[in-house]
Amino acid sequence: MLGKENENVLRLPSDAFNYDPDLFNCAKKSVETKSLLPILKDEIKSKIQAKRLSQGLEELKVEFESKPQSPLTEEELEKQNHRKLHNRVSAKKCRYKKKIFYSRKQQELHELEKRNQQLKNTINRIETEKDYYMSKLASSPEIMNICTELYGEPLDILCEIKSDNVLNH
Repeated sequence: MLGKENENVLRLPSDAFNYDPDLFNCAKKSVETKSLLPILKDEIKSKIQAKRLSQGLEELKVEFESKPQSPLTEEELEKQNHRKLHNRVSAKKCRYKKKIFYSRKQQELHELEKRNQQLKNTINRIETEKDYYMSKLASSPEIMNICTELYGEPLDILCEIKSDNVLNH
């Protein structure tokens, strides 16, 4: 039992606190930026150094510092301002096109809703007419007798069956 408990205990090597300060700084920077890039750069640098040393070359001193920005020339400033102006114009044009696109879509939606309502009104009108004519036919005993003789069923039942068949197709 005591042996199993010792297997789960994390043991540090005797030189656990003798770490490379550059690697520690890279790890710290990696945690701060939430990126593995600093550690990867340090690893590549270490591999290059190891290869150089194995070939008998001297150690290479590399520092990753960004060079200070020099002031822009008049031409560069003009180019930068031109790009900014062009970007502003392009953004304005894009916003205008987007506005036109959405206004057209709104107009199209309004027209389709209007057309849909017109079609619904037409359907209601036609159904009302159908009901009117069906009631006229049903009130005529001669027509009811003829339909019963021909089809074996009264006219109103036949019309319901036929209209259901038309709607299902």
